Amino acid sequence: MFGLSISSVLEHWDYKETLQDLSDLLQANISKAALIKEIDASLSEENFSDVRMYLAIAQTHQYQINSQKYLDEIALKDTHFNRLSHQITDFSSGFIQGKGTNMAGLTGSVIADFTVVGDARDLYQQYMLYEKGEKTNELIIVLSGVGLGLTALTVGSIGVAAPAKVGTSLLKVATKAQRLTLRFQKSLTKLGRKVFDWPAFRDLVKQDKSIANMRRAVKQAYHPSAVEPLKVIAKRVDNIRQSSSTADAIQMLKYVETADDLRHLEKATVKYGSQTKGMMKLLGIGAIRTVRVLRKTTSLVVSIISSVVSSLVSLFFMMSFRRT
Repeated sequence: MFGLSISSVLEHWDYKETLQDLSDLLQANISKAALIKEIDASLSEENFSDVRMYLAIAQTHQYQINSQKYLDEIALKDTHFNRLSHQITDFSSGFIQGKGTNMAGLTGSVIADFTVVGDARDLYQQYMLYEKGEKTNELIIVLSGVGLGLTALTVGSIGVAAPAKVGTSLLKVATKAQRLTLRFQKSLTKLGRKVFDWPAFRDLVKQDKSIANMRRAVKQAYHPSAVEPLKVIAKRVDNIRQSSSTADAIQMLKYVETADDLRHLEKATVKYGSQTKGMMKLLGIGAIRTVRVLRKTTSLVVSIISSVVSSLVSLFFMMSFRRT
């Protein structure tokens, strides 16, 4: 009885993970001077969206900062003409080259992937590097192959796979921008290999490099039955984007080492929205660390009581046995 009751306690001895209160962390670890330093640095780089983000953090978390002074300076520099000209140039660069650091460039890159142009371009570029005997990036290869497969799935499922497709594109852009940690890259590559068979693709296009044959090769090298684990990660990335922004999602991926880190970052972004990137920059990886709290369930309480009773009964029988 005692053994069974202890086993029952262990079954119900369960913890839940809760995010730390980032407001408390900010107040305890980040001074007003440190926050002003970040605002001034963003302003000098003409990164006006970050200036507004830090001002929002200051207001939300009761830092006494003269926000109007910064807003007046932004109004002088951040004109409609300057914004429009930069956005057009950056969007074009992102769409054509698949690279970008701001919202417009990253949006262009993601849209290119949705039109198949981006994934096909990247896969072709990597194949040509392989043909020349030059170094290729396997993660970009598998993400491009997965992206092409998800594009077909998105069309066939009337958009059901769209969040995963967007997330995959963001992961690829983050790879190009060197925003992913080495550990997370290895994990993604391992998952991607199961979905897109790069060696099989190479063999299929070796003799015939026509566009039609490359399309056939992608279909044969893509294994939709293995895509689910990667889709889960991609959807989390897209949730982070929706809760913050495309550019912020790319930036914050540099804090992710594991799938758990990504899950915690998703929770933080859903809770704190567009302020999350600033909090992460101020607090570092500690911002997405979680606190483990024991789940106090009825089953756990009953199991503990049962253990106490059974231990007393066991002790009684042992004492009686010794007397006899």
